[in-house]
Amino acid sequence: MKIGIIVLITAALLLFAFGYTLKSVNDAPEVISKSHSLKRQDFSLPDLNGQQQQFSQWDNKVVLLNFWATWCPPCRREMPDFIEVYKQYKDKDFIVIGVGIDDQNKIAQFVQKLGVDYPILVGGQTAMRVSYQYGNNSGALPYSILIDKHGIIRYRAGGLISKQKLINQIEPLL
Repeated sequence: MKIGIIVLITAALLLFAFGYTLKSVNDAPEVISKSHSLKRQDFSLPDLNGQQQQFSQWDNKVVLLNFWATWCPPCRREMPDFIEVYKQYKDKDFIVIGVGIDDQNKIAQFVQKLGVDYPILVGGQTAMRVSYQYGNNSGALPYSILIDKHGIIRYRAGGLISKQKLINQIEPLL
């Protein structure tokens, strides 16, 4: 009986350790090498004015697509950096597209307070499904994808991205 309990506990600990290791590896930001199977997916979501916006309108630009929510502390921490990076590179065919996974009124109040000057789309669960199409299998927020001018996904990150890491990923694509 004691041996059975010890075996079960050991198996549970090994599964937890193995599962945790896989999650840590899979959730780490990754540089994506060029592959035609990792192309931009088109979708449509409303902006803060309720107007449907087709993602393809930003073709031929380097795009940082960022899924976030007002209640997400890491999301709120990285947005001021995104604002600065957008201002720095917007004249070089770079754009940030924020996709709020939240109530439209909360998102509007938050982006106004923060002074976000890049496009914001609103999507709730629909936007989460879009993030899954872009490889966000764990449902992480924030979740960011960097897409080159040819529509190839070059970088994905589940979690906070530092300003310098973002700049290091963007500059070679401009």
